[in-house]
Order: sequence, then C-alpha cells, then structure tokens
Amino acid sequence: MATDLLERLRQMLLDMHHSGRLSHIEPGLYDDARAYVEKLKADYYSLKNPLESRAGSLLIEEIGSVTDTVQEIFSVRTRQVLDLAFQQIEGQYTDKEEARKMLPAERAMYGQVIDAIEGCREALIHGEEYPFSGGGAAAALRIDEVDDTLAASGSEVPAAAAPRPVSSPYALVHIRSDVESFMGVDGRTYALERGDIVTLPENNADVLCEHDIALNIRLNK
Repeated sequence: MATDLLERLRQMLLDMHHSGRLSHIEPGLYDDARAYVEKLKADYYSLKNPLESRAGSLLIEEIGSVTDTVQEIFSVRTRQVLDLAFQQIEGQYTDKEEARKMLPAERAMYGQVIDAIEGCREALIHGEEYPFSGGGAAAALRIDEVDDTLAASGSEVPAAAAPRPVSSPYALVHIRSDVESFMGVDGRTYALERGDIVTLPENNADVLCEHDIALNIRLNK
C-alpha cells in the first residue's frame, strides 16, 4: 500500500504537469495521504532508537517524499484554480468540464478569489469602498448546478480550518554534534548540525540534552 500510494501520487503529479489542466482526483486522496503519514509517524515512534536506526532514517525519508508530493499536487491545482478564477472574472471562456473537477474546498477558494478580485477592482477603479457582491460564490454555485453530485449527497462546502495551536512547548538549544534527520513531536523534520542554535519541542530537546548532543540555553526574561 505504501509504495502504491506514493507511486500513485507521483504519477498523478506527472499527469498534471503534462496536461496543464485541472484534472479529476479521488476525493479521498488527501485523507489517504494524511492517514498514511500518520501511520509512518507511529511506526517511527515505535522504534526503540529511531534517531540511530536505519529504519528510522527510511521512515523519515518516506514521510518527506509523501508530504512533498502532496504539497506539490496542492500547489499545481491551486494555480490551476486561480487561472480558472481569472478567466471567469475577465469574462473569458471557462471550460465547465474542467471546473467541475474542483474539490469542495477548491470550489470554495474559487468563489472567494473571484469575490476578492471583484471587490478590489471596484474599490480601485471606482475609487470607493465596495463590499463583496458575492458573485464569486454565485459562480461556484453555477458549477454545482452543472454537477449536482454534492447537492445529492447533502455535502457542504467546508469552511476554512482555523490554525492549529502549537501543542508542545519549545526550548532553545545549542547543538554540540551532528544529528541525523529526525521528526519532532510537532510533526516537523529536523536536520541539525554541530553549532546550530535552534528551537525544538521540549521533549525532543530533553532527549538530545540527556545524550549530550545539545545544550539547553535558558534565557532570563
């Protein structure tokens, strides 16, 4: 499954670059990728010495590959959605078949971008404050009229997710020797070298300090 998922993601990205157009993707693609990355993280933390083992390094590498590929898929599709929004705002021909391939969150972004451009254009050209007219939302709804799959299933366009708070306190440390790449409890990958002064999650900082790899720098307020 692991190799299949990564290969699927890479092939999808290759097809996107080749076609240059918004293409259909499985609605659960991002969910599958997130679930797989979470499994890899669990496997990493289940190792006895993940920082010192070859298995830990391979897991970090695979987490990075999946994460980077999904991010690139998101970036490519976002640029394509923005292109469609500009076509709509300029009154150019918009391929509705291509527009129907947006995911619900992408459709919401599409409508918001159109509203933002319309509001900015009215404010600058007419020289007055102009509230968003909601035309972008209407344009997104017109796409739904062409493809009523969401309406039939009762799905709603999701609201933008609120930023997630940092769940772990951080510590400022001085790295005293080179360290292989490792994943912190905050989900980020760290590649550190001797002499680095960095902020790390306290749990990870404590482990490095216990092994005399890092020195905790306690700053007085």
